[in-house]
Amino acid sequence: MTPTKDQIKKYYSQALSRCLDAYARLDDKEWGKKASDRWAARDYLAHMVIAQEEEANQLIRQALAGEPANIPGFAAREEINDYNQRMLETVRDLPVGELMGRLKAAFEENLRMLDGLSEADLDKPASSPGWDRPGTLRDLFFASYLHLPGHYQDIRRAAKKKLPHWMEAGSPEEVHFQLDRIFHYMPLIFWSSRGADMNVTYVFNMEGEGGGQWAVRIADGKAEAQDGAPESFDMELRTKPELWIDLSNNDLNAMWAITTRKVHLGGNAGLAMKLGTLFQVSE
Repeated sequence: MTPTKDQIKKYYSQALSRCLDAYARLDDKEWGKKASDRWAARDYLAHMVIAQEEEANQLIRQALAGEPANIPGFAAREEINDYNQRMLETVRDLPVGELMGRLKAAFEENLRMLDGLSEADLDKPASSPGWDRPGTLRDLFFASYLHLPGHYQDIRRAAKKKLPHWMEAGSPEEVHFQLDRIFHYMPLIFWSSRGADMNVTYVFNMEGEGGGQWAVRIADGKAEAQDGAPESFDMELRTKPELWIDLSNNDLNAMWAITTRKVHLGGNAGLAMKLGTLFQVSE
């Protein structure tokens, strides 16, 4: 069932508050630590700021005005990595305090835009150069919401003693909402050019508090998500919510997780190895 405006606002606001509270606990040394092969924790903070200001909020303004998506320097999905790096360079040297203030302002502006819309408004068409196909305004707000926990986990790599795992710190209701949004957002970031000849159904069983069951069907060059599992499917992935997030963020080695039974595969296990290339935000 599609979340209502009030539900989106509730969990989105909670996610923003959690991030702001968590980041305020980090010191300069932690912000300077490498959080991935290419970026430090501070770089992820700067990226979140500029992406929200110049991309996410702008896409919503354009959709509300009935205009096509137009982000200078980012016209196709294949350009996203270079675009993100160029935009990062414009803000990466700003003080953390300034970045925190701009992060709060940019996401609060997004929430104010959400607050001013009706349920019908949220179903208006929208697009993004990072999507495989058009979506709705509601989907653009989901994208901003999902950016928060996603990059929290990136920043957490530099300060695991201070920042708990996002899923482990959330309530069961928050966990379920995030998982539901992840699986229903996946069709928008499906790479149809890589799965054009596929005709398969993936089932995802998330076990434990806040978990649930979802399916993603790939056929005719597009992906569709649904709640629950169909009678027949080609591959089942079963694990805990926090491990699924770790797999998605490359914080957990897939082969090790499968070998140690932290992740259980059923059906055609080889299909699991394709998930990383079929559904990804960056090139």
